[in-house]
This record gives sequence, C-alpha cells and structure tokens, in this order.
Amino acid sequence: MEQSRYEFFASMLLGRPDLLKLYSVDAQAFTGPDRDKNGVIIIQNNEIFITSPLPGGKPAVISALHPVILKINQQTITAPTQVTACDQISWDICEKPQYQITVSDDKLKVYFTLYRAERYAWNLVNNPASANVTVRAELNRDVVLSTLSIEQIIAGFEKSPLIGNLNIPALYEELHNPTYLPVCIAEGKAPVPGTDASLELLFPGNLEHEFNRGEQTASDADRQVLPPVREGEVFARKLPPIEGLPGFDVFGYVLPPPPPQDITLVAGASASLQPCGRIKSLRNGRPRITGSGSFIKTIDFPEVHIIPENGEALAGIIMFPGDVVVHRDIEQHTVIEALGNVYIYGDVYNSTITATGSIMVRGRVVDSGIYAGAFGVMHNRLCSFSKLLMQEVGGLREAARLLAETVESVQRTVKYGLVVLLLLENKYNHLPAMISNLQELLAGMSPAYPQDNEPLKRMLNIFLHPGQFTRFFTDNVLSSFEKLLMDFYDAIAFLQEENVRIDIAGSHGSMIKSGGNLHIHEEGITKSKLFSSGNIYFERHNSVCEYSTVEATGNITAQTVGQDAASASALLAGGKITVRRIQNTSVTVGEYSAAITAPEEDIEFTAESLQQRNQADTDAACPAAD
Repeated sequence: MEQSRYEFFASMLLGRPDLLKLYSVDAQAFTGPDRDKNGVIIIQNNEIFITSPLPGGKPAVISALHPVILKINQQTITAPTQVTACDQISWDICEKPQYQITVSDDKLKVYFTLYRAERYAWNLVNNPASANVTVRAELNRDVVLSTLSIEQIIAGFEKSPLIGNLNIPALYEELHNPTYLPVCIAEGKAPVPGTDASLELLFPGNLEHEFNRGEQTASDADRQVLPPVREGEVFARKLPPIEGLPGFDVFGYVLPPPPPQDITLVAGASASLQPCGRIKSLRNGRPRITGSGSFIKTIDFPEVHIIPENGEALAGIIMFPGDVVVHRDIEQHTVIEALGNVYIYGDVYNSTITATGSIMVRGRVVDSGIYAGAFGVMHNRLCSFSKLLMQEVGGLREAARLLAETVESVQRTVKYGLVVLLLLENKYNHLPAMISNLQELLAGMSPAYPQDNEPLKRMLNIFLHPGQFTRFFTDNVLSSFEKLLMDFYDAIAFLQEENVRIDIAGSHGSMIKSGGNLHIHEEGITKSKLFSSGNIYFERHNSVCEYSTVEATGNITAQTVGQDAASASALLAGGKITVRRIQNTSVTVGEYSAAITAPEEDIEFTAESLQQRNQADTDAACPAAD
C-alpha cells in the first residue's frame, strides 16, 4: 500500500523534486488502515496542490487565515472546506488600503490618512503534506510592488467635486514626511450664524449702586428705591434679528445659515410698544422684563409693597407679586416671597428671601437663605408646592391605570373612581396634606397676582373630598388636574427676570444663590455657601472669605480667602479665579483643582495654570532617574 501510494505521488509530482521532498514515505505517516487513504494538501512556492482520497478515505480539508482569501470553484470560503484534486483553487490577499479619505459629519473638512506608501508582495507559507491545512501568508518586504504617488491619489478624485478644493501641498507633505495621522486636504466654509433679536435697556444709572450708596433721608412713603424710568421715557428698544452669511461644504454646495430667533414683546398696561421697536413708559417706576430663557418677553411695571421702618418687628410670611421694599432689619424667621425685586435697608436674620428678580441687602445676611432669579423660582413655595403636587398627581394617574388594567385582566370590571379612591386612601394618603398646603398658599395670594386660580382651587377641593366624587373621577380629570398645576407653575416661573443679581454686605452661616451675578460690597462672608450662575465679586479691599464655599459658573474675584488653617475655604469657577491674598483654600477651575496651603498674593487661577501647577507638583514628587 505504501509503495503504491508513493508511486501515485511520484507520478503526480513528476518533474517537481522540490515537492516530492515534502512527502515522506515514512511508515509512521501511514499508520492505520484508513488514514493513508485520505486526501492531502501541499503548499509550496505560492502554489496549492491537492490529492483526492483513495477509496475508503476522506477528502482533505482546507481553510484560510486573514489576509488570505480562498476561492474553491470561484466561490469564496469562510469555513474549513473539503477539497479534492478536481476542485479549482485560487487565492488572493485582502489587505488594508494604503490610504483612506474621510469626510467630516458636517461636510466641512476632508481628511487624508496615510497607512503605508509602499505595497509589498505576499507569499504563502509553505506547508508539508497534510490532510488538514490552514493557508497562511506573510509579507515579503524584499519585493515592492508599487509606491503610492500623488498622481494616484489625485486620479481618485477626477470625477469628484472635491478636486477643485484639494490642498495639494498638504498631500505632498504627508507623502514625503508621513505622520500617519489624519491630514486636512480640503475645507469648506461654515455659515456665519446671524444674531438673535434682543431687548436693549436704555434707562440710565445703576439701580443697585444707587441703592447701596443712597442716604435714607426721605420719609418712608418716598423711599421706594429711586425709580429708574419716568413717565413718557423710552426705556428699551427691540434690536431686530440679523441674518447670517451662507457657507459652502467641501463638495461646493451652499450651506444656509441657521435662521436667527426673533422675540415677541408683550407690553403690560403701563408700557407702550412704539414704532421701530421702541418701548415707552406710561408711569414712573421700575420696568420688569420677564421671560428669561424664552423668546417671549413681557414688559410691565410691578407694584411695590413697602414695609416701613417703624412698627412691629417682622415675623411670618410676606407674599407679593411685585417688588418688596423693607426699611428695617428682617428677623424672627420671616419669609419673603416676591415676584419681582427685594430691597432690604437693614440686616437679615434667620429668614428666607426669594425673588424672581434681584435681591439687594444693604446689611449682612445671618443664618438665612437668599435665592434670586431661577433659584428664587425654585424656592418659591407656590412653584415648589405646585410642581411637587403635579408630580404626585402624575404618579397617581399612572398607578390608577395599572391597577385598573390588573383588575380587568382577570375578567372583572372596576369603576375608575373607586380605583382612585383606593389609591388616595393607601399609597397616596399623603396627598391631602400637600393639597391643603397649596390651598393655604393660594388663599394668601393677594388680588394683585395675575393668575386666575379659581379652576385650580375647585379641583383641589374635589381631591380633598374624593369620596363625594367617585363618579366624577376619570383619567381625563386627572390629566386636567395635572395641566392646571403645570399652567400655574409656568405662570409663576415665567416671572423670572433677566440680568438678576444678589447684592449683600456680607453673610454668616447662610446659603446665597443667584441666578445671575453675586456682589459682596462690604466685609465678606464666613461659614456660608455662595452660588452664582454668573460672576461673584468681593468689592472691598478688606473683604474676607472664611470657612465658606464659593461657586460661580463664570468668574470669581476675591480679596482675602482663608486666613489660617482653621478657616479653610473652597473656590470653584467655570472661567477664572482672581484673588488678592489666599491660603489654606482649595481652588477649582473647570476640571482642574489645586490645594493652596502656603500664602500667595495677587494670583489668577485658570484651568491652564492649574494644569501646569499640578504637572509641576507631579514632576517634583517624581524626579526623573539619572
């Protein structure tokens, strides 16, 4: 059998002694009654040779390893496949292209990435006779098939509109001094955005400056804070939107600019919209511009509630839909909630002040909470109570739907009103207390509030007596209740003013949050937390910041921060921090932080400077080895 097998191979490989050497007639190669009958595969000099099996044997099995692509009878194989001498076998190499062209998502840039300039030959790895062969290939760096040229690259763009924008020098440089990084070889022009419409205030003077510097020489009736606008004055004007400029992409197509956003002005009874976008005052007072963050602006003149200097000490809750002016200290757990500005000519002790506009305190704020602008909306109880109740009613509605579906799934009928009643008596038994709290707030609202709350009051009363209205309750009723609460919340939140600020002399043990800037005009702060959506500024040269956290979305300008180890503070800013004297304080700008322990003077911290400082500290702690 072995002799006949050898003769078979010898006749097949006649004239190819190099292949004949790959086949051994060693007896061990043919051990067993059937193995010697199997077909075999030989790979030599980039050729694949196959023998068919003898009767009773099995065909040889062939597969390929990337980047080899095998085809049997012109069909690409992807798994081990049986082959015989009758099959036609061909192979090819699938390799990564020499370069890649990519277009950015906005179609404003085209990038060329070079992977390799030369294309080399590939050789199949020789394999002796075997019944199961995996075809492998290796790169032959001694044989260069071609070298990529700039003419070849440009030829690929002949029918492309990109050809007119190609940066040929950039292509040439990358080919001769490759970086193997994406290189921009064509660039369009982005459209220039237009300018949204805006409202420009024209009245002169700085109201906060006049408030802080003014002398209280007039009577209480006259001290309503100096009105910045007189009757008949044009105090604002609308600046119309300005169209942008179109651009073009890398294919030469025009890119229109995004349309600028216009604003809608709604004038109250005391303001008149004039031609050319001018706004005229019909009375003396402070213009209130509401609708911050939206493109609907309402201009009106809020009423003013004055609390005189003499009289009983303040205590309790003051709710007013306009400006509140207090000519005394505030103490004994007073709550002021204003839908406008709040002006306090004294100190604030153990109290909470919220305003949808600005808050100005001539004195200090001690053990209190001060919230202006967006934070004034969040901490206004009319807003917070209605929002929380709206969320609970939404949960009640979803729970009622699920419970009703569960009962109906067992072929039983249920009245929706009884489902709501069951939930109100069990899982949502806390709702009556929340409803009572909101009812109490609504009852305390003065007639000057612009909202019509009668439908909401009636709905609140119904849910306080659910047993009397089981037939009335439907999913639509709960949806209407949600909408009434949402509309009420939106009406109060819409009164948030633009360009708000908090201005105080100083604070101790207090929480101060401003939806705009925050200004400390005297001694500074201790054991307080300050947050500003704009900038925070300490004015006085001797103003200090001790045991406190100061955070601003914009910049922080401070004087003396952290005088000793026991008075450590933290400064966090989105822009930069400027300090006259600092020690024992952590500073953070963006994502970079540093602990300042030793005294430093007249220093400015930015994200870049903190990054460099951290790197220098790391290098000093881990010096390079000699």
